[in-house]
Amino acid sequence: MAARPASAPGAAGFTLIEVIVALAILAAGLMAFYEFLAASLRAADRVRAAAIEYDCDQNALALASGLNPMATPDGVLDLGAYRIRWHASRIGEVTRNSAGLNGGEGGFAVALYRVVLDFPDYREFAPVEVTILGYHRATVPERPSGEAVN
Repeated sequence: MAARPASAPGAAGFTLIEVIVALAILAAGLMAFYEFLAASLRAADRVRAAAIEYDCDQNALALASGLNPMATPDGVLDLGAYRIRWHASRIGEVTRNSAGLNGGEGGFAVALYRVVLDFPDYREFAPVEVTILGYHRATVPERPSGEAVN
């Protein structure tokens, strides 16, 4: 059997320069990946915050659609994940509604209100402002005798 020739010194393995260059390339690649990952996480956080704000706004508008600010000018609604607080201020004078085609005054006192709905748990969200009609019965309509009142 023939003996193998001995390899020349320095021919086996990596040199220190090659290892340093490989580590520099790896570090640059990892830094680029980290920046991409950080930007993606920031974007996901902004999307999450926008979704929460949209949900808050939609719930505030739904609350305002059923709210009578003349009866409840201030209040808080607890939805579990967050709360909606509202404050109503009258814009104009309280007037009587019209009685329709017959003319004259109707049985309700009405006024316009500016209602501000905010979110105490999320101070960074802008409050929702709406203008809605407040009302209450001013007189009890006359009923023919014998008719039940509900």
